[in-house]
Amino acid sequence: MTRHETIELLAVLQAAYHRFYADTTQKQRDEAVSVWNIMLSDIPLEVAKLALYRLIATLKFPPTIAEMRESIATVRYEPLPDAGDAWGEVNQAIKRYGGYREKEALESLREPVRSVVQRMGWQELCTSENDIADRAHFLRIYEAMERRTHEHQQLPRALRERIGQAKSTLALCT
Repeated sequence: MTRHETIELLAVLQAAYHRFYADTTQKQRDEAVSVWNIMLSDIPLEVAKLALYRLIATLKFPPTIAEMRESIATVRYEPLPDAGDAWGEVNQAIKRYGGYREKEALESLREPVRSVVQRMGWQELCTSENDIADRAHFLRIYEAMERRTHEHQQLPRALRERIGQAKSTLALCT
């Protein structure tokens, strides 16, 4: 999104919440445009507008950039299956494919369900006699993965890249 498009987006925001922005100075508005532009530079204007309209329809007060990024992620990405549905998917695959058709079973699972199952071990899940413990373990791993995925989707691409570079640099130092 360009600076001009950011100004266009913030004009919609100001029109929707006009009383909230009544006492801002030109300097404050310019600073706000700069910050919003940096944080939304990787988003196409149409996606940002959809996300903003979604927020205007549901929030009584103007959204923060974090709320905006969260709404953008909701508009852009297909929601992950909830943890209970994901566990149900695993059980169906176990019943259908058993322990001998692991490759087919894993291919039948959606991401991130497949990743969690691979971490836990397909054979271990198929031969386990403690379904309650397996379910609890799966849900814990799945929910952590879900949080990381959601956070990853919310961060601007440039920020994700810079964080990755910083992690690489820090890894070299240790």
